[in-house]
Amino acid sequence: MSREYDLSDPTDLEVLKSDFEFYSADEWQEFIDWSLLPENKKQLSFEERGCLMAARKKALYNSHPSSKQMVWALKIADKIEEVKGGSS
Repeated sequence: MSREYDLSDPTDLEVLKSDFEFYSADEWQEFIDWSLLPENKKQLSFEERGCLMAARKKALYNSHPSSKQMVWALKIADKIEEVKGGSS
């Protein structure tokens, strides 16, 4: 789902919000759990794990982080899905 967003374009911002809402709080939690497994711990940095936790919290309360945080969280989700897809 990796794509580029123009954060100054209202249409792209709506697409970004939609893409962020595609993931539920449970799915963000699955990403966090995956990143904490011993064999995956080195795949993500501490900051990336924190971004996933913030995304999960926002999803729980049906709110949105900043646009930049949403882009970052989606890139991390793409990275995890790519690694998981390659190891299956």
